[in-house]
Amino acid sequence: MSGLLPTPMGLPDPPGSPAALGDVLDQLASAGFAAGTTVHLLGAATVDSGWQGADAAALTAEVATARTVAGELHGALATAAARLGDHRELWLAVLTRIADLRADQREQFARAGSRLAVLVGPAWDGGVPGPGRDEAADLSAAVAADDVDRAAEHRALLDDLAADATAVAAVLAAVAAPLGGAARLGDAAGVTAWLAGRMPGWGDGAFAALGREAAADLLRPGTAQRLDAAAARWSGHAASPAFAAAVAARLGAEGLRWLLTVLGEGDGSVDALADLLAGTLGSVAGGAASGSPARRALGDLRLPPADPDGAVDVLAVGMGTVLGALAGRRGAGVSALAASWGRQFLAREAAQGAGAAARVRPTAADPVETALTVLRRAGDAGPAGELLADPAVWTTLLSRPWPGGTEDLAAVVTLAAAGPGAAAGGAALQSLGRGVAPDSPDKVLVDQETLAGIGAEVSRLVAGQVGVVLPVLEAAVRDGGPEGRLDASTDAALRGLALLFADEARSEPVVTAVHAALAAVDAPASSSAELVGATVAVQEHGQRLRYGLAYSQEHEAAVDRQLLWTLGVTVPSFFLRGPRGDPLSAGLDLAAIAVGADGEVRMGPDTGRVRTAEDAQRDAVELLGEETPVPGAVGAAARTGFAQVAAVLGSLGPPEPSLWDRLDDPPRAELPEPRPPR
Repeated sequence: MSGLLPTPMGLPDPPGSPAALGDVLDQLASAGFAAGTTVHLLGAATVDSGWQGADAAALTAEVATARTVAGELHGALATAAARLGDHRELWLAVLTRIADLRADQREQFARAGSRLAVLVGPAWDGGVPGPGRDEAADLSAAVAADDVDRAAEHRALLDDLAADATAVAAVLAAVAAPLGGAARLGDAAGVTAWLAGRMPGWGDGAFAALGREAAADLLRPGTAQRLDAAAARWSGHAASPAFAAAVAARLGAEGLRWLLTVLGEGDGSVDALADLLAGTLGSVAGGAASGSPARRALGDLRLPPADPDGAVDVLAVGMGTVLGALAGRRGAGVSALAASWGRQFLAREAAQGAGAAARVRPTAADPVETALTVLRRAGDAGPAGELLADPAVWTTLLSRPWPGGTEDLAAVVTLAAAGPGAAAGGAALQSLGRGVAPDSPDKVLVDQETLAGIGAEVSRLVAGQVGVVLPVLEAAVRDGGPEGRLDASTDAALRGLALLFADEARSEPVVTAVHAALAAVDAPASSSAELVGATVAVQEHGQRLRYGLAYSQEHEAAVDRQLLWTLGVTVPSFFLRGPRGDPLSAGLDLAAIAVGADGEVRMGPDTGRVRTAEDAQRDAVELLGEETPVPGAVGAAARTGFAQVAAVLGSLGPPEPSLWDRLDDPPRAELPEPRPPR
């Protein structure tokens, strides 16, 4: 009779397991009981009234905090258990009603089948409609209508249960939010972090455990997307020093190197990893104890300057990516990490002759510029001064290209000027003086455009650290003169000061600071006058040096033009020329002069200010006066200081003639005679 009855509607149970929910309720009840017991016990806990001092106050505060936290947990657990209990009761009621609906369905379909067999069975089997055909149709329609009603009630039951589940989720989220979670799977770490923050004595260990778990998660094999997702899960805890130290210690130098290399090879697809490492390593650099495993891991992360392996440059780019994630953040660790890594970037760049970004890919961010940006935004003078305390750092900074401008470099120099110590000013002078001596075999590495861009800031740096300048001037006066010889360090610093003074605007702040220091010092006027004269001599040499450097640059350009002309025009025309003075030779010579390819330097005269011993005498008398036991002693001392320093600095002459300057057309007699035609 199945052909006359409709197919029974499906009436499945709702998804999920009430038994599993019951287990959760049992655990919540147990946790709630423990929290309630803790509240009760802590309520009776007091600190001995006879115990006074900071330790007693700290313990009292910890007990009060623990009691408050236990009360909050107890309240949250009780609320969650009550609401989940109501939901379980509704769930069981829904299951009972659905079971009743299925039983009614089975019973009705069974009765209807039996009745239909009586009404139409024999005739139907023979292919002829039976006499109970109409009653059978009515019965079938009634069964179908009842089944539709049951299905509608079933849907309503499931909808009610789902709506109640949504309401339960909202309640759980509300009670979990103050505890650091959102009532979602995987929020246990958030609750642990909340507890650690509320109870510091317990929290360090909890955060350390989370840090070790995070490091293990990061080291698991997988795709870059999986790695970034893992980093995103843990990035919220990176601000905890205990978490950061545990992550760095567990990763070690090798683990950190691998993760940073992933960043260096990436294209921005692992931003969460950069953020996590930025927070972690910034915290370690600023707060981890010296000698701790975390500090050792960070300290062992080095960039070998001379290693030609390109993987080191990829690592440097990854380190720069981490610094980029730190840009805008403040804290001792942020600027300390930028200064430490910045020194490594520059040391490797000096050894390799090119920056890491240029050696990896054109689109990579320059890690040196990133380090300077971090230092500028952090605004910490100490690390800025530490970065600039090495002459080699200055040399690389002043000789490298700056396609994005020197604003960040100038800002870092300004920060260093506000910091303690005078190492940065001394290092700047040492670097500026490299290769400036007339007989120096070294090349002048300072790019004059870069120096012009940050010259005012360098001048203020040196002026603010005038204690570096005075000893250099004293040594130059004492050991200078026509036969004098300064040690290499003093000579470089003195010549660096002269290069700084090549611009009058740059010399003014330093000269003013030197004069102020000499006027305030409790020393014989004649000694101070010698240093005034020495300062004037350095100013004079700086003006001549300005013209000399400009002449040298123009000379190099002239030699380059002459070389191109010689190789491209002069040499190919040897066998076409006639005797000296023929029209072709004369025309080529005139053309070389016209295009500036004859090797000659065409510059106007040196128009810089000329200072003499008389200027030194006048400045000293104006500053110190002539009230000394010996009339004229101040002026004489100033002239002596000028002469001593001027002699040791020497005078500048034109560059030595180049090979192309000495190369001339060979005599006509030396050229082979052309064979007569046959």
